[in-house]
Amino acid sequence: MVSTASAQGGLASCCLTISSTQIHRNMLKSYYIQSQPSCQLHAVVFTTLRDRRICSDPKGIWTQTSMAFIDGKNWQLRRTSTHQRHH
Repeated sequence: MVSTASAQGGLASCCLTISSTQIHRNMLKSYYIQSQPSCQLHAVVFTTLRDRRICSDPKGIWTQTSMAFIDGKNWQLRRTSTHQRHH
């Protein structure tokens, strides 16, 4: 059962600590930036293909390169699907 706060992205779904976990980028599905005032901790939250969350330091090299990897992957997908629709 998911609490109302969790379902609405409230305090219960906020990262409380930064994780040092660094998995292979191909295992990452998406990310979002968690910031104040919604949550006390400023973090980048990655979602894995298995729907697990990794709370990362926004200033970390792994975090920044992983965000760029996901952005690039999503851009390629959008470009491919847009290109295919024009044919």
